[in-house]
Amino acid sequence: MNGDKQDEQEAQFLTTEHFVLQTARTGTIQEAIGRANLFVASVSSAAVALGFVAQVTQMGEAFLVFALIILPSLYFIGIVSFVRSVQVAIEDMVNARGMARIRHYFVERSPGVRSYLMHSPHDDYRGTLSSFGLRLTGFQSFMTTAGMVNVISGVIAGVFVGLAIKAAISLPPWAFTLGGIIGFFGSVSICRQYQVRAWTGAEQNLVVLFPSEE
Repeated sequence: MNGDKQDEQEAQFLTTEHFVLQTARTGTIQEAIGRANLFVASVSSAAVALGFVAQVTQMGEAFLVFALIILPSLYFIGIVSFVRSVQVAIEDMVNARGMARIRHYFVERSPGVRSYLMHSPHDDYRGTLSSFGLRLTGFQSFMTTAGMVNVISGVIAGVFVGLAIKAAISLPPWAFTLGGIIGFFGSVSICRQYQVRAWTGAEQNLVVLFPSEE
């Protein structure tokens, strides 16, 4: 009798914990969307402003000065949005792993429910991805909110580098275009490396209790 009561208390506790984790996941998703929307709105507003200034100044020196001032500000917003998006994604991953462990508890108690679960009861990275039918690929990171912000920030960096070269040195168009391309790939590469290191560090700090079957 005492054992049944203890099992019931454990089930109630874990059900509450599952609800808390689900609420936390909702919060992280909303924050990621909010930050991405703020960044994209800032970029859109700046693009409109740059268009007006370019039309008024006929792409003259005033336009270059205005662009070289506003683009670093946009890039800063992009970088902090990117970093926070990576952090939020890691938080969401940790919460998802916690929910998987709770599912594993119920599968242990009632093995018959396994075939009715849509999500995996395994708390490793492979198990988490399999819950959504995803495959682990190098391009997957660019499908995330952080990956999108990374690419847009890279475009801003490339435009800034190109305009800075144009403003500083009298070179043919291909030269500052090449500089912009290098700036784009350099920014995307650095942010991508940060994202990989952050995820790798998070994976190393997490203890996998119920890995997927080979």
